[in-house]
Amino acid sequence: MGTQFESRPGGHPGAAASQTSPETQELVRLLIDNIRDYAIITLDPRGHVLSWNAAAERLKGWKADEIIGQHFSRFYPPEDLQNGKTEMELKVASQEGRFEDEGWRVRKDGSRFWANVIITALRDAEGRLRGFGKVTRDLTARRESEEKIRRQAQEILEMAAVPVVQVWAGILLVPLIGTLNSQRTQQLMDVLLNKVMETASPVALLDITGVPAIDTQTAQHLIETIAAVRLLGSEVVLTGVRPSIAQTLVHLGIDLSNVSTRSSLSAGLRTAFELLELCVAPRAGAGG
Repeated sequence: MGTQFESRPGGHPGAAASQTSPETQELVRLLIDNIRDYAIITLDPRGHVLSWNAAAERLKGWKADEIIGQHFSRFYPPEDLQNGKTEMELKVASQEGRFEDEGWRVRKDGSRFWANVIITALRDAEGRLRGFGKVTRDLTARRESEEKIRRQAQEILEMAAVPVVQVWAGILLVPLIGTLNSQRTQQLMDVLLNKVMETASPVALLDITGVPAIDTQTAQHLIETIAAVRLLGSEVVLTGVRPSIAQTLVHLGIDLSNVSTRSSLSAGLRTAFELLELCVAPRAGAGG
């Protein structure tokens, strides 16, 4: 299908093309038709479609005789139409010469794709606005790839923020460092529960030695995490409970009476060994 145009009195942006040779016009038409990655269309000054190339049909789904004469707002999702996006785009392009944007666009079947859009104002030799050229490129695959990379990076950051280490067969250690906000404690719960399920570890040590302070919400999240781990059949030992943390918990009215707590990680490890009925002994002959 070749590029199709609709002629309108005084409205066709290609009026100046009559000054070029037929051979040049044909080459331009062939160029537009054979570009596969860019939907190239022209609009009249009010935004109605005047021309439609083959790439536009492939990308958006409409045939030329279905869309020529229609307003280009057909390509936009409802939320953009409610916000007056199409009027804004033409206004900016008219005032500044061009407008560029990335966002969701709509195909004939209602599906969406992520697009890069450039709208260029087309003016004649006297500076009169004759219409607009609109070039659209589908960037959905690129966006999905970027989103995948972003999710992977976020997962790495979350693992770094909430490390879970198996320090012994059946014993997990979560050394928390820095401030515990609601988001981070939620990450803690997710990562720890997954690791408990993955390793079937009966004991988890939650070490808060590196946590400078705990507020009511954070303490509640920790209690919820401990309860969730217990529902999986594992025991949690809270270690690194310094006097200042203990006083804060008492002041906040946080009840940890049913939670195993130890002042240091080493004391917590000893408790974990006792829970697993393990005994660490020196090698035979060690120490003389």
